[in-house]
Amino acid sequence: MMLCKTAMRSSRIVAIFIACLLIAVPTTANAVDIPKLIATIKKLGPEGSGHEAAIVAMNELSNSTASDIPEMLKGMNDANRLAENWLRSAIETAAAKGDLPFGKLLSFLEDKSNSQHTRRLAFELITEAKPDQKDAMLAMMLEDPSLEIRRDAVALEISKIKKSANNEQKIKGYQRVLQSAREIEQIKLIAEALSELGVEVDLTKHFGLITQWQLIGPFENKNQAKFNEVYQPEKEIDLSATYGGMDGAQVKWQKHISEEDEGIVDLNKALSNHKGAITYAYAEFNSDDAKEVDVRLGCINANKVWINGDLVIENEVYHASSNLDQYISKTNLKPGKNTILIKVCQNEQKESWAQRWEFQFRISDDSGKAIDSK
Repeated sequence: MMLCKTAMRSSRIVAIFIACLLIAVPTTANAVDIPKLIATIKKLGPEGSGHEAAIVAMNELSNSTASDIPEMLKGMNDANRLAENWLRSAIETAAAKGDLPFGKLLSFLEDKSNSQHTRRLAFELITEAKPDQKDAMLAMMLEDPSLEIRRDAVALEISKIKKSANNEQKIKGYQRVLQSAREIEQIKLIAEALSELGVEVDLTKHFGLITQWQLIGPFENKNQAKFNEVYQPEKEIDLSATYGGMDGAQVKWQKHISEEDEGIVDLNKALSNHKGAITYAYAEFNSDDAKEVDVRLGCINANKVWINGDLVIENEVYHASSNLDQYISKTNLKPGKNTILIKVCQNEQKESWAQRWEFQFRISDDSGKAIDSK
């Protein structure tokens, strides 16, 4: 996951806070037991849990030197985000002492089993000390598993492509880098550049958005009271069945193929406008083998998603926002047919901005690359 500006600001605040603690607490000259200290810091939890011990550990860790950084990075691999911020501060403090072990940092960076965040930090330490090597390194990292590093590599490649005076070379370059890009805005930027060159990109297909659904509804959700109501589609999937819906109406499954941009299923168009209502969407996804995947939902309404009957996404939020990949959860597909059931709940707000009743859904690997139904 890529750090947003808010997270970066938070990280800087944590760093300042820790720096103040280190000034306030005297240090010792004892040998630094890196693994023990990192283990203590990794116990940091919510509501101040583990903070007192972590402060003492950070004070001792301040005695570490740049040569200790690879070991500190390794220990940071499986840290939670709070502990990760503290350890990052300790690593940056050690790096400021100079004499970075570049060989070991490069080896750490090249080991793809290390986490995205720790590899990104190793990359930053190397390139901040040797900025003249950054572009050469990024040129070889278009397929890097770190999405932050890959984003920078793609951005560098785009800047190179723009400088070409040959449109045919530009097209080939953009088409090549499109396959490496994972950040949604970068993908859209590349698609726009190709469109200006006369080549259209089907973003719905590129993202692997599912457009063919069976829909049934509306069921009642007056006063937003039925989010947890178990209507019949949650008990069984019988596409030939008819059920009692909202206000005594009879509802049955109907096929719907979305032709909206980016695979959006507009339920107002598909079923007519309803307020205080619930609709279910059903689709099947064929997998060639068993695998762990990301399920990615964009939905401005309250929602639930089941894969093969297992609840994997649940958000009782109405009209906060909506975007592609808004909600991401991991699940396991089985070989052959897998079932997808989505519950989309609309409330009764009358404001113009609260009229959308829609969703978009896709399945991808953990980098965001589309996985298509076989």
